[in-house]
Amino acid sequence: MAVILRGKTECSVCSRVIQHGDEIVSTPHFISDEKDALWSFSDSAIHRSCFLEWDHRAEFVARYNQIVSVVTSCNGAYHHMESNGTITLLRRAK
Repeated sequence: MAVILRGKTECSVCSRVIQHGDEIVSTPHFISDEKDALWSFSDSAIHRSCFLEWDHRAEFVARYNQIVSVVTSCNGAYHHMESNGTITLLRRAK
Protein backbone atom coordinates (compact mmCIF):
# COMPACT_ATOMS: atom_id res chain seq x y z
CA MET A 1 0.00 0.00 0.00
CA ALA A 2 1.16 3.52 -0.66
CA VAL A 3 3.01 5.27 2.17
CA ILE A 4 1.00 8.38 2.96
CA LEU A 5 2.30 11.12 5.23
CA ARG A 6 -0.59 13.50 5.79
CA GLY A 7 0.63 17.04 5.55
CA LYS A 8 3.43 15.98 3.15
CA THR A 9 2.18 13.49 0.53
CA GLU A 10 0.79 15.05 -2.65
CA CYS A 11 -2.36 13.91 -4.41
CA SER A 12 -1.24 12.23 -7.64
CA VAL A 13 -4.07 13.92 -9.57
CA CYS A 14 -4.07 17.56 -8.37
CA SER A 15 -0.62 17.71 -6.66
CA ARG A 16 -2.07 19.38 -3.55
CA VAL A 17 -0.91 17.97 -0.21
CA ILE A 18 -3.12 15.37 1.46
CA GLN A 19 -4.22 16.89 4.78
CA HIS A 20 -5.44 15.29 8.00
CA GLY A 21 -9.12 14.48 7.58
CA ASP A 22 -9.03 14.36 3.76
CA GLU A 23 -10.82 11.36 2.29
CA ILE A 24 -8.48 9.53 -0.06
CA VAL A 25 -8.26 6.64 -2.50
CA SER A 26 -5.07 4.62 -2.23
CA THR A 27 -3.91 1.39 -3.83
CA PRO A 28 -0.94 -0.91 -3.61
CA HIS A 29 1.56 -0.97 -6.46
CA PHE A 30 -0.39 -3.01 -9.02
CA ILE A 31 0.80 -1.64 -12.38
CA SER A 32 4.35 -2.77 -13.05
CA ASP A 33 4.94 -1.23 -16.50
CA GLU A 34 6.48 2.23 -15.99
CA LYS A 35 5.42 3.17 -19.54
CA ASP A 36 1.75 2.59 -18.69
CA ALA A 37 -0.14 5.90 -18.55
CA LEU A 38 -1.70 4.90 -15.21
CA TRP A 39 1.55 3.67 -13.62
CA SER A 40 2.18 6.82 -11.54
CA PHE A 41 -1.28 6.54 -9.95
CA SER A 42 -0.65 2.98 -8.76
CA ASP A 43 0.81 2.99 -5.22
CA SER A 44 -0.21 6.59 -4.64
CA ALA A 45 -2.81 8.68 -2.83
CA ILE A 46 -5.61 10.62 -4.51
CA HIS A 47 -8.14 12.92 -2.83
CA ARG A 48 -11.48 11.13 -3.14
CA SER A 49 -13.00 14.33 -4.60
CA CYS A 50 -10.25 14.38 -7.26
CA PHE A 51 -10.75 10.67 -7.94
CA LEU A 52 -14.49 11.11 -8.49
CA GLU A 53 -13.88 13.87 -11.07
CA TRP A 54 -10.82 12.25 -12.68
CA ASP A 55 -11.08 11.59 -16.43
CA HIS A 56 -9.26 8.25 -16.06
CA ARG A 57 -11.28 6.96 -13.09
CA ALA A 58 -13.27 4.29 -14.96
CA GLU A 59 -10.14 3.00 -16.70
CA PHE A 60 -8.20 2.94 -13.40
CA VAL A 61 -10.96 1.06 -11.58
CA ALA A 62 -11.27 -1.46 -14.42
CA ARG A 63 -7.50 -2.00 -14.52
CA TYR A 64 -7.32 -2.43 -10.74
CA ASN A 65 -10.08 -5.03 -10.82
CA GLN A 66 -8.56 -6.78 -13.85
CA ILE A 67 -5.15 -7.13 -12.18
CA VAL A 68 -5.89 -7.39 -8.46
CA SER A 69 -9.15 -9.36 -8.45
CA VAL A 70 -7.47 -12.45 -9.90
CA VAL A 71 -5.42 -12.80 -6.70
CA THR A 72 -7.58 -14.95 -4.45
CA SER A 73 -6.69 -16.14 -0.97
CA CYS A 74 -7.23 -19.75 0.12
CA ASN A 75 -10.64 -18.84 1.57
CA GLY A 76 -11.84 -17.36 -1.75
CA ALA A 77 -11.40 -13.71 -0.73
CA TYR A 78 -10.26 -11.07 -3.21
CA HIS A 79 -10.14 -7.26 -3.41
CA HIS A 80 -12.54 -5.32 -5.61
CA MET A 81 -12.60 -1.56 -6.26
CA GLU A 82 -15.98 0.16 -6.50
CA SER A 83 -16.47 3.06 -8.93
CA ASN A 84 -15.98 5.57 -6.07
CA GLY A 85 -12.55 4.12 -5.21
CA THR A 86 -13.64 2.12 -2.19
CA ILE A 87 -11.85 -1.24 -2.03
CA THR A 88 -13.89 -4.10 -0.60
CA LEU A 89 -13.05 -7.69 0.24
CA LEU A 90 -15.34 -10.13 -1.53
CA ARG A 91 -15.54 -13.92 -1.56
CA ARG A 92 -15.81 -16.12 -4.62
CA ALA A 93 -18.62 -18.65 -4.62
CA LYS A 94 -17.44 -22.20 -4.02
